[in-house]
Amino acid sequence: MLPQGLNFYITALKTCVSIHHLHQLHAHILKTHVSKNVFLLTRLAHAYLNLNHPNIGQIFVTSIIKTPPLFLWNETIKCYAKNGCYKQSIDLYYDMLCNGYKPNAFTFTFVLPACAALKSLSDARRVHKDVLVFGCEDNEFVITALIDVYGKCGEVGVARQLFDEMSVKKTPSCNALMAGFVLDEKFEDVLLLFNEMKKVGIECDTTTMVSVLQSCASLGALQQGRWVHERVIRTRMGVNVYLGAALINMYAKCGSINEARTVFEKMGQKDVIVWTAIICGYGMHGLAHISESLFLEMVNNGLKPDAVTFVGVLAGFSHNGMVEKGWVYFNKMSIEFGVKPVLEHYSCMVDMLGRAGRLNEAENLVINMNVKPDSKIWVGLLNACKIHKNVELAERVVNRILELDPKNAGSHVLMSNIYANAGKWDYVAKTRRNMKDKKLEKLPGWSSIEVAGRVHTFLAFDQSHSRAKEIYEYLMDVKERMRIEGYVPETGVVFEKVDDEMKEEMLYSHSERLAIVFGMISTSDNDVLRVMKNLRVCVDCHNVIKFISRFSCREIIVRDAKRFHHFKDGACSCGDYW
Repeated sequence: MLPQGLNFYITALKTCVSIHHLHQLHAHILKTHVSKNVFLLTRLAHAYLNLNHPNIGQIFVTSIIKTPPLFLWNETIKCYAKNGCYKQSIDLYYDMLCNGYKPNAFTFTFVLPACAALKSLSDARRVHKDVLVFGCEDNEFVITALIDVYGKCGEVGVARQLFDEMSVKKTPSCNALMAGFVLDEKFEDVLLLFNEMKKVGIECDTTTMVSVLQSCASLGALQQGRWVHERVIRTRMGVNVYLGAALINMYAKCGSINEARTVFEKMGQKDVIVWTAIICGYGMHGLAHISESLFLEMVNNGLKPDAVTFVGVLAGFSHNGMVEKGWVYFNKMSIEFGVKPVLEHYSCMVDMLGRAGRLNEAENLVINMNVKPDSKIWVGLLNACKIHKNVELAERVVNRILELDPKNAGSHVLMSNIYANAGKWDYVAKTRRNMKDKKLEKLPGWSSIEVAGRVHTFLAFDQSHSRAKEIYEYLMDVKERMRIEGYVPETGVVFEKVDDEMKEEMLYSHSERLAIVFGMISTSDNDVLRVMKNLRVCVDCHNVIKFISRFSCREIIVRDAKRFHHFKDGACSCGDYW
């Protein structure tokens, strides 16, 4: 039988909806004869946790209650993680073990997400050992949490093994593995798992679709992305803001900005995530005026832009050489909206200034910015040095890069190309010897195109495709047609000490040309060709694609490492500024 008056306080605790009221009730309890009742103290601690005060909950479990029940430890661990206090969550788990408690499945499902959020592989492994010690290795929720943490910590192989060993696979475990694949850029594996889910009848939810759409976006798999969208509509799956943003992002990154806009317009609820997706989409397509217009509309609707929103806006300005407007928004970001610039924003500004030829200004910005520069931001400036053939600055910049990242192969390649452009062949040889001595390998350039729902990938001089003979024969016809129409090769983009005839031969089989020609022989004449490329498109290929778009009457959309190029009737949307 409960002590007199205890029921009153238990009931009162259930009605506390604010920390102020809870403090008042707590003070009242301390003056009563039931103030040390373990049952009441447990409920009081739980009330603090329900109001998101894990620090007070911890005081109860470690100091006030002599022998707190396991569920209260679990709830406090969960509350810390829920409030972003991941280290405290993990530390409390270890305190619990030190106090002689035996964790259960709930404990592990609460502490493992904290390990995942911190990407702490060492803690994940330690907790995993405890899972085995305390006999929870067959609990599907615990295994799903382990799959999730290993995926987020970069151990996708371990996550896959745990998944394969599960006797029954359900939607949450599939989603956890997919998320790991996305982080590890194993996008084809995401689509394979998605197809397997459909085969065996595992239900797909919005989380599944977000991962699948992210993968389609990264692969440039527009047709597969459309099929996923159709499935979402057919199954009447509710399109929340995350799924809506994923659809917008997929269409934009696959080169169909108009379809991205259609999804955006049809969405009823639009939060900052959805607005940011469409703003970034227009930015990457070089449509800065539309990106800015949407930004202003979003602000007028009462939504506050976040750091990612400004990355999209600034990227759009960069692609259009709108330096002064870029500075206005860069300053507005912190002054008007309280968004502190981070590396991504500075990177946009350095890219913007560098493309515009304001190299010294870009260098000064990196040296004096409020955050520590990484190698990527210096590589952006080195790219600008290549565009504007500034050897002296490039030498300073490459030294900065190698201080931060000694094994950065890309910077060696860029520097070698800059020396080649300047005719400094001795320095080219020296740079390449350094690469060889350090066993650094150049990132191979590739291009891909989706035909009939399958992504085909090509390297330069690729002979591995089943239709290689047809591709090269057609490419020769294209070459002759371009010559008739006045094409002159830009042999200056070949950074080898060989004659012009050999340079022209080396340009002939660049990967994007192979992908485009394969698209031409594999699709109808009026189909748009969409090509994805991992490196910046070279000047000669850019000219070639303009010629092809004119005489073939085809629209060709190319996504390179920096932006989208829309080729039509012999012109490119970038205006030859990229």
